[in-house]
Amino acid sequence: MEKALTPAELDRIIDEHYRAEGAMDIPAILETYTDDIVFDVGGMPDHLHGKQAAAGFYKQLFSDLVTEKVTPLRRMHGPNFVVDDAMFECRAVGRPFGMEGKNRPVTFRLMHIFEVKDGRISRENAWLDMGAIQRQLS
Repeated sequence: MEKALTPAELDRIIDEHYRAEGAMDIPAILETYTDDIVFDVGGMPDHLHGKQAAAGFYKQLFSDLVTEKVTPLRRMHGPNFVVDDAMFECRAVGRPFGMEGKNRPVTFRLMHIFEVKDGRISRENAWLDMGAIQRQLS
């Protein structure tokens, strides 16, 4: 069984992941993942498996949304997992979730559960407030 990481160790891993996302740096994002990453976004029909699938998701995401600000709301730690709740302020530059962005601002809550193995994220579950996004972009 893997040694439990401290909250500080977990925060370092998750914060590195968020920095890479904020920079829209897909190779740096992938470095925060294990090779067998399972990526699960609520509302998507299938889980994504592996770094290549995650890279495709981020390529599409970054063509649709640009994150301008993240405001942490709450973070909880377990032995090798983190629950992260935050408000995201983005610019809808493409067609996020099939809706015309028209370069409009959009703010929504995003909840993650990150599981960590061997110092990297091995599973990422994300749920976003799709109702808030739809209200702002419809």
